[in-house]
Amino acid sequence: MRPLLLATLCAGLCAGPTAALAQDEDDWEFQHEASLNQTVAAVRYDAGVAIVVQCRDRALSLALIGMPAGVGGLEVQARRADGRTDLQTWVPGPASGILMSTVPARDIRFLRGGGIYSVRTVDGAPRALRTNFDLPTQSANLDRVLSACGWGLTDDRDQRVRAGSEVRIEISRREPPRGRGARAGRPDTPPPPPSAPTAPVAERQISCVIERLKLTGCRFDHPALAAGAPSGVSRILQVLESLDLEAPDGVATDGQVFYPPALAMVTR
Repeated sequence: MRPLLLATLCAGLCAGPTAALAQDEDDWEFQHEASLNQTVAAVRYDAGVAIVVQCRDRALSLALIGMPAGVGGLEVQARRADGRTDLQTWVPGPASGILMSTVPARDIRFLRGGGIYSVRTVDGAPRALRTNFDLPTQSANLDRVLSACGWGLTDDRDQRVRAGSEVRIEISRREPPRGRGARAGRPDTPPPPPSAPTAPVAERQISCVIERLKLTGCRFDHPALAAGAPSGVSRILQVLESLDLEAPDGVATDGQVFYPPALAMVTR
């Protein structure tokens, strides 16, 4: 979602019922703007809080708007009234109070069906978020946005447990040349801190299945790329399957689905 567009959309949603979004029965509000190649579904609550699903220029995004100021990237346990649960990761959006899903297609499908959608950070998390959203009973307009961006309404990997943030790609750093006074096995300067997480481009989303701390079955999840990615892009999948993962002792990972972070810097 482009920052300017999202900020404008947020302003419109926060303005109240005058925003130009149509609503049919108890479904998500819906808008299609052909001139912008944009399709939006949204549900609004008091105090400017909203959930916004958007397809623009074939790019899918999911945003929580009106979140507490200062809340950055976080991992939450999500739960639905019908008993479904999932692990979700949200990162800061282009303006304060906006959180963006890192795996929007999966998270949007999780929103299908009415009832309570609750998100909770775990006890002791450095950033706390605990809130409930009462979703519309119908989700046809949500499906229209998914379809506008070429995503399916179901995905077999949605049924797999999602690996948590404690499961990481094992990074192998090449030892730099030893200069005068440098000690063996230690770089002359410390490695840079990890980059702040950002929402990846949904259409380039990759998922893999974990088996014995190895990535297997890596694939592009968007149907267009899954049907035939360019050879150079497909090479990424081969590289991922050559990597090892690391996880704390006792953390079960086999069979879980792993979504490689967008900015993972990998050297072998």
